[in-house]
Amino acid sequence: MSRKLLLAFLAGAFLSACAGSRAAGPGGPSTASPSAVTSERPPDAGSGGTAGRPQNAPGVTSPDRTATSRGGAASSQPAETPGAEASAAGDGDTASPGAGSAPRPGPAHRVPEGPLADGIEAFRAGRWPQAEDEFRAALRRDPDDVDAQFNLALTEERLGAADRARSAYRSALKIDPDHLPSLINLARLERQTGRAESAAQLLETASRRPALAAEPGLWVQLSMTERVAGNLADAERAARKALSLRRDPGAYEALALVASARGQDREAELLATSALRLDEARASTHVTLGLVAYRLGEVGRARAEFDRAAALDPSSADAWANLGALALGWRDYGGAERAYRRATELEPWVVDSRLHLAEALAAQGAENPAKATAAAVAYRDVLARAPDRPDAICGAGWALAQDKSAIPEAGRLLRRCRELPDTPNAERRRIDGRLSVLDSMARAPAGAEPASSRTGAGGAREQAGGTGGSR
Repeated sequence: MSRKLLLAFLAGAFLSACAGSRAAGPGGPSTASPSAVTSERPPDAGSGGTAGRPQNAPGVTSPDRTATSRGGAASSQPAETPGAEASAAGDGDTASPGAGSAPRPGPAHRVPEGPLADGIEAFRAGRWPQAEDEFRAALRRDPDDVDAQFNLALTEERLGAADRARSAYRSALKIDPDHLPSLINLARLERQTGRAESAAQLLETASRRPALAAEPGLWVQLSMTERVAGNLADAERAARKALSLRRDPGAYEALALVASARGQDREAELLATSALRLDEARASTHVTLGLVAYRLGEVGRARAEFDRAAALDPSSADAWANLGALALGWRDYGGAERAYRRATELEPWVVDSRLHLAEALAAQGAENPAKATAAAVAYRDVLARAPDRPDAICGAGWALAQDKSAIPEAGRLLRRCRELPDTPNAERRRIDGRLSVLDSMARAPAGAEPASSRTGAGGAREQAGGTGGSR
């Protein structure tokens, strides 16, 4: 099973690598746009997340899965200042702690109090349900509090409720149509959930508003979105527009991602290095450099860049997903499990990270029955979100085949896998063999079990599940 490189930065459909926007808020998903903050990645969500992340290579994200740069991106921390711009990476998806780095003209800074302050504290502590309750209480007090509305949207993302988050961001924009953090995070969320065209339309409409047209972060986000949609010429134009407004690291990252998408990896490296010169602590830039290094065959340097990104910004799902992809490629299944679990915690809506987590767990199932059980649970979760995804169907079939109590379900899934057009003939033969064993187990008296079944699933898909992940 082939694994694709996850671009973890700017696009919105890939693993964010350089310039992406994440939601700004209390430690929630962060959006980075080149003009406002440090880097973050724009992940592309395949089934609601990044496009299937390859298991053997770092994930590639365009404005959504590539590391998103934060210039202009929304941050992942709750906003504390009404009207404050959460920094949004040009393509980032995660929010950084804190309100935003570029306050817009508006109300003076205020100290959060009451439910808003309690919600921010709960968000930063990872108590998402409590944060949700507090932000809703703040909105009952003041329905026009854009910060409370924005923070609620970030919290809904943390809870994996993409539809509720989308609605909350739209509500924030009704309160303040020029609220850049909400705009950037909404566009990023649309990209990550396979709605790049909707994201592009949203950003193009916003670019006609005088208050937003001068924001480099908006143009970086548009570049990410166009890149995810495959419109590289438009993506380059938008990034250059951002650069014309300000010498922003996010704009350089966006151009680097476009160059990388064209196969011009050395040029992409130079552009990403230019972004790093402007802000050496940009996590999204390190993700982008890691992706470029991987494509150039410099795997050790790629790993070092992803590690650096995760150290600079522990909330960078792109950094963790790419570390997981490398670990799967090296068959370090424990390391892959840890990295993908972290990526999944940061971006509950991204199906690819969940799928690769399931693959890492399944690869450890032969030696640890508890991992096999956890893999079955993870695969069921993926299928609940993406019921027709081929790698989930086959991976779940092999994982459940190790559980005697799930024989009927395993048989159904393996038969579906067998009929998929891209299933190799060699795997079909292995499936036939496993189905024969499962049929024997189903007919055997209680307590009886064919000796051959004790060796585990042993299918190609099972093995592949441990060798990498697709995004």
